[in-house]
Amino acid sequence: MALLLAALGLYLILDAANIAVPGSTNQVGPRFFPYLIGGVVVATGVALAVRVWRGDQGPADESEDVDPDAPTSWREVGIISVAFLAHALLINVVGWPLAVTLMFATVAWALGARGIVRPLIAGGIASVVVWIVFVKALNVALPGGTILEWLTDWF
Repeated sequence: MALLLAALGLYLILDAANIAVPGSTNQVGPRFFPYLIGGVVVATGVALAVRVWRGDQGPADESEDVDPDAPTSWREVGIISVAFLAHALLINVVGWPLAVTLMFATVAWALGARGIVRPLIAGGIASVVVWIVFVKALNVALPGGTILEWLTDWF
């Protein structure tokens, strides 16, 4: 696992070099966050490798909420997997905010949220705020969909 984490972090760092930087960017451009995340993932992989090498083990999971004998709920795993796949397929069609809203609500429902309205509202608000920050403030291209891009053209 430590090697996989380090390899993933290295991939993120190397792949971030391919991100196009617009000429109008200042010190914090679109490569900053992928470099930061990649560096944190590499550091986590290295730290995990050191702990495993030393023979460290995590504490036993002792909690009243944990049932080690409970079987895997394949229904929830399947619903969440379909939600992520649908997100990947819908992101360019309906825009990033709506795709994230649908994924958030579906995952929340699969994990036991009561009702669907509150997860839809929470996912919608969070995704629109994140989209506005990334697209309008950081100049990172995330597809917004026709309506959201039209509504935010004045930013």
